[in-house]
Amino acid sequence: MKKNEFDVTGWSLKEYRDKFGKEVSLDVVRRAYGYSKNGHLPQNALATSAVFYVKPFQQHDFLQLGLMAEKELNAVTIWNLQTETVAAQRALLHGEWDFHNRPMCVARLGENYVCTRRTTLDFPSELIIGVYVHQHRFVAVVSLEQKPESALGIAKVQNVADVLAKNALAHYTVYNEKKLNREWNISCGRKNVPELPDFKEFLLSQPMRFVEGLNNENSIFYNPNNAVNVGEYLKQRSKELNQQLSIASVDVFGKF
Repeated sequence: MKKNEFDVTGWSLKEYRDKFGKEVSLDVVRRAYGYSKNGHLPQNALATSAVFYVKPFQQHDFLQLGLMAEKELNAVTIWNLQTETVAAQRALLHGEWDFHNRPMCVARLGENYVCTRRTTLDFPSELIIGVYVHQHRFVAVVSLEQKPESALGIAKVQNVADVLAKNALAHYTVYNEKKLNREWNISCGRKNVPELPDFKEFLLSQPMRFVEGLNNENSIFYNPNNAVNVGEYLKQRSKELNQQLSIASVDVFGKF
């Protein structure tokens, strides 16, 4: 047998599927099984079979939209994950997926799917970027100024950026409601409608969440008027890390 050949002599279709194709459609496995009988490696056979399987789905409409973020050096790319059904969006939350391999994703989902680039955010090298993705439905990206010199310092500031991204998403719904309410008042012809700060400024005034021991909202002693806000938290962390941390940018994606 040649180096790139595979021998399935004596294997049943069920054994082949249990070993290599549990997560994909039986139609895909059946075709791949035939390829492997001719000596093709299972991974290659499944990939080829998936390419044939995906063709009939190409005309199916996309009705559901999810999101994914990929963080690279000094950049974050936001991707649209489009499917036919909500069930497929939920399936994408579980297990490991190669979101850019459309044939294999379709083979696993059993419906049309595509991953398309929505936008890429580019950042100067001196910024530290925090990213939070919630159930492939929402994405928040926060960049912080003042990059420490040591690896340990960078890791600590990275933690701050990540938790701020989580806070940004948590507080964006309220901000968006305020923005829509203001627009409605203006459309109704009302005068002296108060200005709304940009989201970055709004975020700084909101209670800090998702930090252990800080602003425990489940406590009977929790008082929102005395809660540490995001701006105060940044000042505390700046002092602890001997770095003047400040938010450079905040971007939020999703259907609100």
